[in-house]
Amino acid sequence: MTAVFEMSARVVRAAMDVLAGLPDDHGLAFGEVWQRVQKTDPSLVPEWEAALPPQATGPKTKLRYESINLVKAGWLRKTGRVWRLTGPGRLALAEFADDPVAFLRRAYERYAYWDRERPAFDRVEAVLGALADLGQWVRAGQLARAVGLDRGFLLVWLQGSRPRGWHLVLGDDGEVPEELGLADSEYDGWRTSLERDAAYDAAASGGHAVRARLDKEIPAEELQRQVSEAGPEASPDADSPRRAWLIRGADARGAALIRGLWRERKVCTLPAERLPGLGEGAATGLIRNLVDTHYSDLSQSRRNETATAFHTFLSRMRKGDIVATTDGDQVYLGTITGETVQTVTGGGTVLQRSVDWSNLDSPLSLADLPKALAGPLGNPGAGLVEISEFTGDLEVLLDEDPEQSPTGGADAAELPDATDELAGKLTMRDTEWLQDCVELLRDRPQLILYGPPGTGKTFTALALARHLTGGREANVALVQFHPAYSYEDFFEGFRPRAVPLTPREGTEAKGKPAAGDLSDAGSGIVFDLVPGPLKTIAEKARDNPGENFVLVIDEINRGHLAKVFGELYFLLEYRDEFVQLLYGSDEGRRFWLPRNLVILGTMNTTDRSIALLDAAMRRRFSFMELHPAKPPVDTVLADWLKKKSLPQDAALLLDALNGRIEQAELEDRDFRIGPSYLMRPAVHTTPKGLDRVWKHQILPLLKELHWGDEAVDVEERYGLEALRRETGVTTGAAVPAARGTGE
Repeated sequence: MTAVFEMSARVVRAAMDVLAGLPDDHGLAFGEVWQRVQKTDPSLVPEWEAALPPQATGPKTKLRYESINLVKAGWLRKTGRVWRLTGPGRLALAEFADDPVAFLRRAYERYAYWDRERPAFDRVEAVLGALADLGQWVRAGQLARAVGLDRGFLLVWLQGSRPRGWHLVLGDDGEVPEELGLADSEYDGWRTSLERDAAYDAAASGGHAVRARLDKEIPAEELQRQVSEAGPEASPDADSPRRAWLIRGADARGAALIRGLWRERKVCTLPAERLPGLGEGAATGLIRNLVDTHYSDLSQSRRNETATAFHTFLSRMRKGDIVATTDGDQVYLGTITGETVQTVTGGGTVLQRSVDWSNLDSPLSLADLPKALAGPLGNPGAGLVEISEFTGDLEVLLDEDPEQSPTGGADAAELPDATDELAGKLTMRDTEWLQDCVELLRDRPQLILYGPPGTGKTFTALALARHLTGGREANVALVQFHPAYSYEDFFEGFRPRAVPLTPREGTEAKGKPAAGDLSDAGSGIVFDLVPGPLKTIAEKARDNPGENFVLVIDEINRGHLAKVFGELYFLLEYRDEFVQLLYGSDEGRRFWLPRNLVILGTMNTTDRSIALLDAAMRRRFSFMELHPAKPPVDTVLADWLKKKSLPQDAALLLDALNGRIEQAELEDRDFRIGPSYLMRPAVHTTPKGLDRVWKHQILPLLKELHWGDEAVDVEERYGLEALRRETGVTTGAAVPAARGTGE
């Protein structure tokens, strides 16, 4: 079990214990629940922060997200933002009294069942709404069979979700099922609900025996008809789901309007001093023309921003949408409740919408928000920005049942330990070196593998990347740096694209080509802002926080790193911070590098054409060496030959070669030759394969090392024949290898 799950189970169990300690059917607002959790378990927050990476969701926010699972499991009920433990919730606490991990795991299983059978639960809600209108009740088993659900799960789910008409699902005798483990107050509430629908049988009831009138049971054929009619229907707003917006406003003194006007009048506003009166739904073109006319003193970019803000406020925002605003690091949430009106306030003419602000007395902090959501909300320069991708998260923060999937509820990804299987793939004798790599990446998710040629740096980086991502090839990307590589190549930049030119009127009649033909009609050029490999994989990692992603940068020291990384230099060291992008593509949301994105670089230390990494980059990366004379590389070739049932001749010759290189007392220890040159099947399975590799790949490297030294005969000192004489290896014939042993 991951550390994230264990810590989540701990905070969930602490909260449920708090609720269990209240009088029957009493509840607490979330803020009070959290305060009591901290009092009963004061070490929870420090241990959470010590055990989990900085970008992991905090325990307070995590508890909000986990409450979704508890509600769908039927163990927790939320009414008016007050949390209450249900009867089934108390039973579950007793069942898993000593095992909070099993408690949360069971909640996950129950949520998964609800999610899998969501269409059936939607039909249940539709049927119960019809029953509430009719004042009729239904047997739980009969309803469950009609929609294809488990009876026990259905009964428990109703206790948490409480859709309209929930109380009309009863046992076979019309009695509230005892299996739910309800408290006295819950029986009383059920009784009251049946009385309200004129379905309560007072004569047959008493104490925990709460029964409905038998003549109020829905006939089987009528139930079947209701179920059939409760099929999926297109919602009027199916094509326009609920949206969310960040909006800010300040008075003449610069104070946030949420302190005064917005709070007092329960509104949000947009300055519109020069805008002529417009109604809701005004067209984009009309708004742009009016802005160009009445705001002509502004720059073109400012006029575009102003027109977009007016169009958004008038035509895109609507009743039911969520709005968020900030005052410093305090975050306020509300729901739009009215149409747009143009009115006059103390600050001048404004566009105004009424808002039901939900947390005026208990604002959230930026630390309570998912990392991605903190980006736009924490940017003081962002005005009216759509943040609809976070609608589900904001619904959770409003203690609502989210209609859209939250983005921040997933557990943070954890890097897996190195395994014997991985070591075997890399022909390493144990996992110690690989585990050191993993531990370094857990501390700082940037690592460079460096060493001389032929030590398997790229092969190792790719194998490690696939291991860290669980074998998901789509989660691994590879780029290779070179001296011409730039920020625009690596992160994002403008790229030209040809577009067809529209022929002049009448040219078609003269035999000219039709519009859209690039080759004959000619083309124009437009420039698109295109994401590069780093931005692409970073966005994937941000959208999938429960998975690991790896970007492998081959030959990282061959690029001009300050030029390639630009402002991202900062994010390599501070993964919990944000930057505004060079080309403004973040649109006020700000950019950050998610913690579940690992960067692996490789560096050839004998490349004398490139200067060593600067101090700033060295500080941002950890380094692991792959050297022919040190573990784990020093035994790789011998072990590989043994694994392939090949003689050890090549390993003996390579050791002798590196010994002679060491005796030459060259200034750089990285002149030694790595084993990868001799770990290809063709070297051992084709005639003179070893001789060819030695003559055409290894000796040219050594000639370069002794360039200008006329006293050294490279062939005589490092040639294969000389080394054979030294080692006593006389075989030169190819050794047959079994099929399928190629690397």
